[in-house]
Amino acid sequence: MASSGDQWASKAKNPRVLLQFSCDTLRIPDELAAEIGAGQALVVCPSGTGGKVKVWPVEVGRDGGGAFLGSGWPEFAEASGVEAGWLLVLRHRGRGVLTVKAFDASRCLRVLGATTPPEVEATVSSRDDARKQQFISAHPTNFMEKMLIPAKFVQQYLPKEHLNNQSAIVLGPIGKVHSIKLEMGQSDLFFAGGWSQFLAFHDITEANALLLRYEGNMVFTVKIFGPNGCPIESKHKEVRVPQNIEEQQEAPSASIQKCCENDLPISDGEKKPQGSITSLKKASPRVKCIYKIGPPAWIRKEMSTKTIRKYIQPLPAAFCNAIGFQEACTITFKTSLSSTSSWQVHVLPYKGSSHQLGSGWRRFCQENKIKEGDVCTFNIIDSTLWHVVIARR
Repeated sequence: MASSGDQWASKAKNPRVLLQFSCDTLRIPDELAAEIGAGQALVVCPSGTGGKVKVWPVEVGRDGGGAFLGSGWPEFAEASGVEAGWLLVLRHRGRGVLTVKAFDASRCLRVLGATTPPEVEATVSSRDDARKQQFISAHPTNFMEKMLIPAKFVQQYLPKEHLNNQSAIVLGPIGKVHSIKLEMGQSDLFFAGGWSQFLAFHDITEANALLLRYEGNMVFTVKIFGPNGCPIESKHKEVRVPQNIEEQQEAPSASIQKCCENDLPISDGEKKPQGSITSLKKASPRVKCIYKIGPPAWIRKEMSTKTIRKYIQPLPAAFCNAIGFQEACTITFKTSLSSTSSWQVHVLPYKGSSHQLGSGWRRFCQENKIKEGDVCTFNIIDSTLWHVVIARR
């Protein structure tokens, strides 16, 4: 992959790049080097299965070929257990701190750290609720009509009962919902029916690489990278209206912050984006909520004790107006669009033009065992049909 290019999500939080691993030095986009803004980066590596991390000081240099990670990179590579042919996703966390995700020759996410025994790696990953399982589709051949899902990924992370439904939900970079039919080969699984339409909608070609994250219940989210390894923003416009708090910022884990604090300080978050995003009111930093108004539309909310105990979820007026709420109605909640299970939740007017979830919300929380800290993403398929993805804390 090329080391630099003219596409860079400069306004995105925690910019990341997709690169082919090399041992002695690693070529990085000039944009990433500029984002780091120093002659040295701190590259974070897990040190085993205990949740601890180690930080490697790595040179950020430039030569006639562009920017690169140099001195200190070979030591990081040896400690992390990365091998030739793997792909890396580097993410800048701010203040020169880089975190790394590695995808092995099968293009599945691997747990870094040479001390992690291969036979327990899948068990460690499956027990880590904060880690969403992911795989890479990088420069595949003949994937415009259907795309192969790595066999290793299917075997380890996709339950057979979900495969029997023969369909999946794929959410593009702006949250648009695409229903994709699954095709079962003799030993392979493909995204098939509807896949070419998904690619066309997002202008994806064989020159792009895709990072797919499994959210559970046969729901996948997708990030798109250009030939230079830099992320590509969607051509489709979206409107964000945060309510009551600032946007949720995915910060480094506590263990990373603790390990790095004696080297370079890590900020807890970045400045709030300007423009169409407006913070309406200050609130507890733990309760995080994002509203995106479509089409398509979705809401993401971190559940608080108060929310769960009262079984009420206030919805902002701007969001309710965008999806057409004007009076009391009933919404069908589904955690899997291919399942017959559903929950009926009443929506009631609340303080003028906003609304709140009433009868039925309590049952939904109880039967889905929602707890404080869990994050629920409500994808509005239709004004009265919502697909709910629950991310456990």
